[in-house]
Amino acid sequence: MSTETAGAGPREQGSDVLVAQVVVDKMHQLDPGVAAAVARTILRIPDAAGVPIPLNVPGDPAGTVYRALRPDADGAPVVIYREALPGEDGRWRVTTLMDPAAYRAYSNGLADDPVVQGVATIVAEGTVTASEQTSRPRQGL
Repeated sequence: MSTETAGAGPREQGSDVLVAQVVVDKMHQLDPGVAAAVARTILRIPDAAGVPIPLNVPGDPAGTVYRALRPDADGAPVVIYREALPGEDGRWRVTTLMDPAAYRAYSNGLADDPVVQGVATIVAEGTVTASEQTSRPRQGL
């Protein structure tokens, strides 16, 4: 496992899983036990069969599939990842951590709702958590 941002330190040779800096930053904000559970989950990615999660991320090539893996700790965020795109190093890229409640709602049939898909897109881009997006004031209402 390694981070992919410039200045993040040396990368491990042959690392299969790259972790976006935004994910590393979020992990530093978690309780140490929860962060450890997330780290263990990330390390399982090369051998795991994550659950496909439909995310339409602008700029992704057609057919890009995101996957979700749930850590073994209650309340831990779900790890969202995908295969590396052409030109990216490694085999897998962890793009974000999703709030477990948002993941449950998303997985229980809300994935096709346009508002939820918009939140999911922002989450997949790693810019904000679902709870941050849904708590923002809406423009023009």
